[in-house]
Amino acid sequence: MQIHSRKMNFAKEVNFEELARCTDGFNGAQCKAVCVEAGMIALRREGGVITHEDYIEAVMEVQARKKANLNYYV
Repeated sequence: MQIHSRKMNFAKEVNFEELARCTDGFNGAQCKAVCVEAGMIALRREGGVITHEDYIEAVMEVQARKKANLNYYV
């Protein structure tokens, strides 16, 4: 997550270890999607930096898309 976020403006209180535990089982593309989605969430709320809450909300969004994609192959 830190690698994908290195060029993004994120708050100091972002806990990447907790985010890594939340994204256990995600592949690299999904981790990148979390970072991009967190940036989009921060832009929507007109924030200057990406907060930990933005990342958590992005994880939930990507998890929902991940589960929705699995339903197509049933």
